[in-house]
Amino acid sequence: MDLSRRLGSGRTAGGGSARRAPPRLLHRRQHVFLFQSARLLMIHQDVLMRQIRQFTKAIATLLGQSSREQPDDLLQEIDEACRTHLDGRAEDLRTLPPDALLELCHENDRFVPDVAQTLARALHRMGETYEYRDDDEKAGGCFARSLLLYRHLLHDPDAPVSWQAGTTVAALSKRVDALPVDDATQEALAALRNGAE
Repeated sequence: MDLSRRLGSGRTAGGGSARRAPPRLLHRRQHVFLFQSARLLMIHQDVLMRQIRQFTKAIATLLGQSSREQPDDLLQEIDEACRTHLDGRAEDLRTLPPDALLELCHENDRFVPDVAQTLARALHRMGETYEYRDDDEKAGGCFARSLLLYRHLLHDPDAPVSWQAGTTVAALSKRVDALPVDDATQEALAALRNGAE
């Protein structure tokens, strides 16, 4: 519905045309409406970031405790963490569009390296699980998204990165080149390689 119609140019209860509110009042109503909308958006973003931080904290704990010899157990635990903290599934994380995945790593338009690094590690381990199961399509989706996050970390001069990051990126690049990856993620990776953000 048109904003101006919502703010006072409708019809009266008697069926006649309503008198237009004075311009100053209409402007004030618009200001209040926009302020409330912005406030609700900020609250939503704060809640979402809190959920993401709880999720990445749970994932970091899982990654620290898990054994590489039991990849299926880790995948199930990541799935449970997704359900608990994000109302989603591990499958959703693997198939998120690149821009939505990167949006998860931003708070108030600021890139949050620790969130990106934890998500990258989780996706990397998920990819290894699917690789173990010989599911190339799912492995490729996970590895490509992990690589995208690692490359963003390396592009951010303020992001603390492990000395192993370069080795990890090189290994992921080889895997991504050998596996099927969706077009959107391929394009996002190519944009990063070409220096575009």
